[in-house]
Amino acid sequence: MSQEIDLKQIERKAFRSTYQDGLWDIFFGLVVVSMAIYMYHPEGGYSARNIIGFLVGYGVANLIFWAGKKFITLPRMGQVKFGPIRKKRGLYLAIALGIVVLINIGLVLLTALGWANPEQAASLNTFLLDRGWMDIAVALIGSLLVGVSMILMAFFNDFPRGYYIAIMASLAAFLMIWLNQPIFPILLGLMIVLPGVVLLIRFLSKYPLPQQEAFHG
Repeated sequence: MSQEIDLKQIERKAFRSTYQDGLWDIFFGLVVVSMAIYMYHPEGGYSARNIIGFLVGYGVANLIFWAGKKFITLPRMGQVKFGPIRKKRGLYLAIALGIVVLINIGLVLLTALGWANPEQAASLNTFLLDRGWMDIAVALIGSLLVGVSMILMAFFNDFPRGYYIAIMASLAAFLMIWLNQPIFPILLGLMIVLPGVVLLIRFLSKYPLPQQEAFHG
């Protein structure tokens, strides 16, 4: 029994070691920055710059993550394959995120119904008293959806720093929806990126390339 527990602890430690490079932190932080650019709606309305800014930011985030894993992490730690327990946790995560997505779709449909039926929208406005309360309610819903999704990912993936990322991303979503000022979510996104950069520097220092690979590289 103790041997089984030890094996589980070793497997868990090995799984968590895949997060030592800080690349997930950098990725999620840049995604938050990209979403802030995409969700910002200036007085003149949405423009191509919103979409272009988002695509560029999201593309850079993916490129950094992919290149980092391929050229930094993989040569130092190798390819690790985990057993059925991790696959089962991944399945649970997919189901949980699917439920969150369905809730999100339901909220979008309710919003569309409100647009199609002005009387229902008016009654909702009356319930929320004024526009300010409606904005806060929408911002809270958006931040909760982001926060819950990130917390589920952190829990099922044994990613402790994911809880910090969840708080920052949730707060960024709330401020972006409520204030429509991208500077605050961008700063929060950078607060996610910065610890990732520090971890990446430590990772490079702690796990130098093997002599042969460093020579040929």
